Amino acid sequence: MRTIQEVHTCTLNKMNQQLAILVQRCCGSNQGGLPQPPTNGESRYANSSTLALSRPVSVAGAGTKLYIQSFYYLSKGEIMTLGEDDLFSWLDLWGDWNIEALVLVSLALQIFLTLFGSRRKYITGFWIRFTLWSSYLMSNIIAKVVIGKLTGLDTKYLPHRELKGLLAPLLFVQIGNPDSITAYSIEDNRLGLRQLLSLLFQVGVVIWILFRYWNSSSHFSFLFVPMFVAGVIKYGEAVWALRTALTGESGITISEIDQEENVPALFRQLPESVPGVELILKAYYRFSCLKPHLENWLYKPLYESLQWMSIDAYSAEDIFRITDSELGFMYDVLYTKAPIIYTWQGCILRIISFLSLVSALCVFAIFSNTASDKISRKDLVFTYLVLIGAIILELYQIILLPFTEWAILKMTRYHNMPMVMKCLRALGPKSSKWKRWSNSMGQFNLLSFCLHDKQLKYSRIIKFRGIDMELRKTWNRTRVEIPKKLKELIVHEMKEVDSARNSKPITHRGQWALERYGCLNNEFKWSVKRDFDKSIIIWHIATSICYHLDVQYGIANSQIEMGQLLSNYMMYVLAMRPHMFCTTTANIIFQHTYTKLMILLRTRPSLVKDEGEACRIFRMEELPKESDLDKRKETMVTSDWHVLKDSQRLALSLMNRENKWNIICSVWVEMLCYAASNCPVDYHAEQLRRGGGLITHVWLLLAHKTDKFYTSD
Repeated sequence: MRTIQEVHTCTLNKMNQQLAILVQRCCGSNQGGLPQPPTNGESRYANSSTLALSRPVSVAGAGTKLYIQSFYYLSKGEIMTLGEDDLFSWLDLWGDWNIEALVLVSLALQIFLTLFGSRRKYITGFWIRFTLWSSYLMSNIIAKVVIGKLTGLDTKYLPHRELKGLLAPLLFVQIGNPDSITAYSIEDNRLGLRQLLSLLFQVGVVIWILFRYWNSSSHFSFLFVPMFVAGVIKYGEAVWALRTALTGESGITISEIDQEENVPALFRQLPESVPGVELILKAYYRFSCLKPHLENWLYKPLYESLQWMSIDAYSAEDIFRITDSELGFMYDVLYTKAPIIYTWQGCILRIISFLSLVSALCVFAIFSNTASDKISRKDLVFTYLVLIGAIILELYQIILLPFTEWAILKMTRYHNMPMVMKCLRALGPKSSKWKRWSNSMGQFNLLSFCLHDKQLKYSRIIKFRGIDMELRKTWNRTRVEIPKKLKELIVHEMKEVDSARNSKPITHRGQWALERYGCLNNEFKWSVKRDFDKSIIIWHIATSICYHLDVQYGIANSQIEMGQLLSNYMMYVLAMRPHMFCTTTANIIFQHTYTKLMILLRTRPSLVKDEGEACRIFRMEELPKESDLDKRKETMVTSDWHVLKDSQRLALSLMNRENKWNIICSVWVEMLCYAASNCPVDYHAEQLRRGGGLITHVWLLLAHKTDKFYTSD
């Protein structure tokens, strides 16, 4: 039987013969023949028409050097040599460093996720979501690819293979993801059982890798134990968080609320010198009772009658702060490890995992000093880098643990201890400044969109792909900070809605408001009886007309501004988040309205330059008949709907009312309540990772006073 060296030599000769034939065909001559493979590792050169370059390439498992010759034709008969920085060098560099490079990339992604994972709850930008999404996916993929590569290496001739094997449990730590982003979206939580099976499979693979890379003659192999413990704990934490997110196991239960006699006493015992703590405590117990992220969680609003659960006596600012904290708890339950970290089991596991990483680093430092002459500098520096990086990330997350609302909750149970009270006094006032959501609302004005809309570059290609209109809507939207006056208006109007519905699900979208102002007649009733998306567009255009005409007459007050903000916000949700309205015709209705408005504005004798001028057209002039407009193909949804005339009719009716802005604001808040309460829970949960939304805050406030047991019978 031939040896491996003989097989390699035979293969090399065949390769040289094939290369020689190829060069002869390309050159058209064979001057002097082609050089034979070198036998001493030195390069041999051909005559002026060809060049043979030889360089050694390591063959895994063979323990030999295989020389591969590449021949290059030189047109001028020059002899040229290729240095170490060319193709072979790059291939060798990748072959030597591919695993290490992937591990470093994975570590960099983990650093990014740790630093920015929680910021998406108060940042609404697209790029933060895109970078987090790509980092979240790539970090897990890269880690699993490296584990796969480790299973395929030949460990027999691999020097210090135990250092390579150390990467497997280290990657296990990275697969577990940082505390700030266990799940990217709500769908990830539904894969909890699948993640459990994946954990068991990955544990088996890592154990097999550690068994293969174990070197009984090296002390470094003992590092496998603490690293494996840390990896299993981190991955197990992630699976635990995903499993409990949608099972209702996090937080307290209703039966515990009934038996929790110390809860009301806890509110009374908290001193006034710790402002902000009471709001966090109330928000947590309200969240734990309602569990708003669980669609099938049955909860009666009778707990609202308990004094320590009710927030009716609070100011609008405090009501929104409590709601902010509730939604913050909901975000943490769905997307982070917070609910399990702040349990006694979670604390113990965190201590064990951190000490395991630190002990691994200390042991490696001790053994590397005694065996520094046997370990390459590359392996030494790389191992130190990844171990220190993992420990710094873990330490950073531990340092952040006290600066959360979950930590404040735990401290309140031990507020009698002087040290804990000092911490509460320090953290309580600061907690009101912590960012829990963007505190902003989207704005989209339909008239402004039509007047300033421009064709995009490559619009034909984009339109063919179906994203032309979406991009134009995205570039014409804006965001504004929610003013305090608007919060007060919403809280006041929601109390009116609550008194009218009496804990029943909301089925009206403007009727109660019109009834309060004596307008529920033929003059206005028709406008709120239309399909919901049509009603929004009609009221949006009418509100814009009333707003710009009042501005032209110098009439300005906070209620006018609040009405316009609500109108633009509801139009923003319809245009950018139509799924939250649970209507399948929103895009059709929007496109139809846009087309009609563009035809009207472009058929004017003079160019319409701003919204004020467009509003004067609606008010002062008779609109052309539908037959005079461009007859495009109508759908069944829009064939019998005259959006321009309906909007003009409603605007004229509102302008005849002295209290038109009271009516407008009340109707918009009621429409907002209707949309919020009828939107599926998953869409509200998705809003939390997009910077939050006003409609989600309204939904949570309504959910606390909605009886899920109510039936129409």
